[in-house]
Amino acid sequence: MDVKPQVAPSRIIGRLIRGWWILLATAFVGAVLSFGYSSLQTPIFESTASSYFSMRSATSGSDINQGSAYTQNQMLSFAQLAMSSMVLDEVREQLDVNLTNSQIRSMTSVAIPQDTVTLDVTAASSDRQFAADMANSISKSLSKAVDVVAPKDDAGNATVVARVIQPAEPAIYQSSPNKQRDALLGAFAGLLIAGLAITAWALLDTRVRNEEVLRRVTDLPVLGSVPTSKSRGGVPTMVAETNGPNAEAYRSVRSSLVFAAVGHDINAIAVTSSIPGEGKTTTAVNLALTYAEAGASVLLVDADLRRPMVASSLGLENAVGLTTMLVGAANFEEARLQWGDSRVFVLPAGEIPPNPAELLASRKMRELLTELRSEYDIMIVDTAPLMSVSDATIITPLMDTTVIVAEAYRVQEAQLARSLSALAAVRAQVAGVLLNKIRRPRRSYSNYYYAPNRDGERESREAMRKHRRGYAGDRRRG
Repeated sequence: MDVKPQVAPSRIIGRLIRGWWILLATAFVGAVLSFGYSSLQTPIFESTASSYFSMRSATSGSDINQGSAYTQNQMLSFAQLAMSSMVLDEVREQLDVNLTNSQIRSMTSVAIPQDTVTLDVTAASSDRQFAADMANSISKSLSKAVDVVAPKDDAGNATVVARVIQPAEPAIYQSSPNKQRDALLGAFAGLLIAGLAITAWALLDTRVRNEEVLRRVTDLPVLGSVPTSKSRGGVPTMVAETNGPNAEAYRSVRSSLVFAAVGHDINAIAVTSSIPGEGKTTTAVNLALTYAEAGASVLLVDADLRRPMVASSLGLENAVGLTTMLVGAANFEEARLQWGDSRVFVLPAGEIPPNPAELLASRKMRELLTELRSEYDIMIVDTAPLMSVSDATIITPLMDTTVIVAEAYRVQEAQLARSLSALAAVRAQVAGVLLNKIRRPRRSYSNYYYAPNRDGERESREAMRKHRRGYAGDRRRG
């Protein structure tokens, strides 16, 4: 059998595709929240005033070029001068505002376009007119400061002069918050968070959820998919829902096993699972009933000597059974039980022994299975889970084939892969995997069902009624 490792990227992509509506919903919520938050913020307006710096006078072309280069080299110094106290003190007096120079600096920025002698002063404020007034005031005060600090010529005049070439005007639109930009960023953030959450979930949640995931774990055939049963009171599905989708699913498993027997005869079937609680005993019981329904004589053996459940599932006593025979305290005729008048015979587990593995691995166990399988058309053996103990790896090599039950949304991919590897290690024949307790919408079920063997159906129902009455009588007598 080929056990394939699960490829994380394909699982992640699949989850993202299936969760497209979560991604869109989260992106929409992020956009709405960001837009709403931006709408609640105080709008800020920006205004920019531009100044041009040049030499005051030049007599030749070389003087002009030298002056232009000198001015361009001094632009960083002029930018620092614009934010100096020499300029800002005069700005505070002109505007008559109760602001410190540090506060004005935090509201203002200075930029020098590359390879130019132009300086842009941008002021930001919640009052659009005040922002324009501040930018213009700084530019005018800077022009005066340049006249003071610039080098002087022979006549005592500043060699560099600054002129305001583009006065600041009150802004029409707010510069921040940018509602459209914030909405896009919020949508992207929501999309990213949802994508990361789905990715993390895909990496952490490695449960076998459906047949698609199952086929990525192994190349073994999927024998069938059994929906979650609605039957109550411990009644087998083949009796409680004879014409229901679950019964049809078990019949489909029986048919799959028939096709699996093309290469060799199958009359001894082991049923196991990876972990407890996946429904292996339920599968073994209902599978036995499907074979009996088809007219076969069936022996159902409970070889789970640690947690035997077959007898209780059918309302039978478990006092005498397989362990009793293995220790020589009873023979097969004394230990086996017929389920009503049906063609199903049950060999319970018997009392739980202190050494289950030793009993199952004994020569007497091998001889017993060889002898019993020749007396019935089909022998179905319920074994312990593979990940719990080694009991199943002792029994499965003695069987014609093995059915491994995997409960959807319960067993992990790694657990199933290790179970299949354990079976491969002992060279057990595995017919395939039965996916149990799948979730399926009601509308996906067909109302056209296979017509079952009515005689077998009546026998099964009568057997359940008889054993219920007998079990209740035994309890009253006890």
